[in-house]
Amino acid sequence: MKKIPCSVLMKFTGITLWVLLAAQLLSGCSVAQSFMPTETPTSTATPLPTATPLPTSTPTEVTFYLDAAVMPLNQQAPILLYHRFIPDWEAKDAITFTRLSEFKNDLQKLYDSGFSLVSLKSWIDGTYLVPPGKKPLVITIDDFWFADQIYISEDGTPSPYSGIGVLWRFAQEHPDFGFSAAGFSNMGDKYYGDRQIGDKFFYGDNQDAMWLKLGQTIAWAIENGVEPYNHLLQHPMLSKTADKDIQWQIEENDRLTRYYLELAGRGDLIPRLGNMIALPFGEWPATYSGIEIIKKYQNQEGKPVEAIFEAYLYADKELTPSAFSNDFNRYNLARLTASEIMTQWLLQQAPDLPDAQSCRLGPLAQNQADDQAVIQGLISAAIQSGSCFEGAYHVGEQIFLARDGEVVPYSPPSIIAP
Repeated sequence: MKKIPCSVLMKFTGITLWVLLAAQLLSGCSVAQSFMPTETPTSTATPLPTATPLPTSTPTEVTFYLDAAVMPLNQQAPILLYHRFIPDWEAKDAITFTRLSEFKNDLQKLYDSGFSLVSLKSWIDGTYLVPPGKKPLVITIDDFWFADQIYISEDGTPSPYSGIGVLWRFAQEHPDFGFSAAGFSNMGDKYYGDRQIGDKFFYGDNQDAMWLKLGQTIAWAIENGVEPYNHLLQHPMLSKTADKDIQWQIEENDRLTRYYLELAGRGDLIPRLGNMIALPFGEWPATYSGIEIIKKYQNQEGKPVEAIFEAYLYADKELTPSAFSNDFNRYNLARLTASEIMTQWLLQQAPDLPDAQSCRLGPLAQNQADDQAVIQGLISAAIQSGSCFEGAYHVGEQIFLARDGEVVPYSPPSIIAP
């Protein structure tokens, strides 16, 4: 007998249902199977894998150090004095004339002996800096402004047939030598050669153009590391000059320097002018009152005299002490007149002159690199350990003076006229 599907049985009621149930029982169809609801299978969630925690990384402390350049307190510098520059073919009319090739040879010898240029101002105020292993050198030029000393070409660089041009190009070839010079001017005893023909310079026909060129040259000098200072208006012999004329010679020289800057539209550079005086012929006034006029002179901006220079010292060879030396006297500073004999003597002294040194300070946190108190402590510790010595420490833009067991921040002292 063919079985009736259980699903069909559910459609019948009453007697028919009972008959069919009986028949279904006989056929083996389970009533429970027909009327029990089908159980929905329960889904079991598959457990996710448990993440293994990574080890916590501990920040690595970066060791940080500062490198200081240290200028010895007993450093001395040669302040070399040049005057005029001439082509190699030209005869020397005076001992103060230097051939351009001789000047370049001087620079090469000084560079090879470990010298590096610093500005006159930085030497006087104690902020000078040379690379470790180098010795400071200052170059000055008297009787400024002759075109053979400095002449700016159309390309905006100093002519190679001028002394400053030779120095400029040497510095480009030897960046660690540096570029700096100071020019002591006599504004009232010469015209300025505003034309270059070959390797010589000439006066033009238009004086207005000449003075404009001079003003532009002074501006270039200030902006590029050549410092203008005062050599008095007409290069007078001060031992024979009256007091009132001494005052006028200094003031008028300063006034004309500012006039030419204004003429060139560069009056903005006037505040950058310093106040140093080179005595003409290296000679002081004959009277005490005349000497006091020079020492107490203030320029138009009210700056007192920063330094007074004697000169020439053909026979007396004397280096200039630094501002940190007990022998430093800002009103009586020596210069060496450049010559073959003087250069040779200087090269002989070079091995005995102290070099700038380096000192590693630390360790410290990087965010302490500008902290004055931290740096002072590190300098003291380095000196006490014997790894470094006392001196002027240049750390970034800051200077610290380590002397007599103390370390203090350094800034140039205020000048009080005598």
